[in-house]
Amino acid sequence: MRITTLLLLSALTAGAWAAPRPTEIIETIDQYRIVLYLTEPQINAMAEWRPGEGEPPMSIARAVNRVRDWIASDSSLAGARIYELEYKPIHNHEKLNRWYYLVELRLKEGKKRFVAVLPGGKVVPAIEEPGS
Repeated sequence: MRITTLLLLSALTAGAWAAPRPTEIIETIDQYRIVLYLTEPQINAMAEWRPGEGEPPMSIARAVNRVRDWIASDSSLAGARIYELEYKPIHNHEKLNRWYYLVELRLKEGKKRFVAVLPGGKVVPAIEEPGS
């Protein structure tokens, strides 16, 4: 019985270690530290873009529409509006020239919330932490 339990725990632990860890993307805006967690498949799926070499892979209008759809799908975000949108590169990553939109939302209560829009249209919620 004890050996079976140890084998089961070993198998579960090995599976947990085998799963790829997401890449942490950190941005600092005002007094906020914004953290995104993206997986390697998400980053690999991002189209490359270099400033000055054509239009970005996703237009601002499409990014805004994706965020509006995302807001509409979550009743806790009723009344939220897009306050600021910025096209940002993923720094310090072996896959260069990958960019995403970082969007600041303002909620009815005056609170801020941040999301990322990846070039394929996926909206990824960010984690906000007080800055230092």
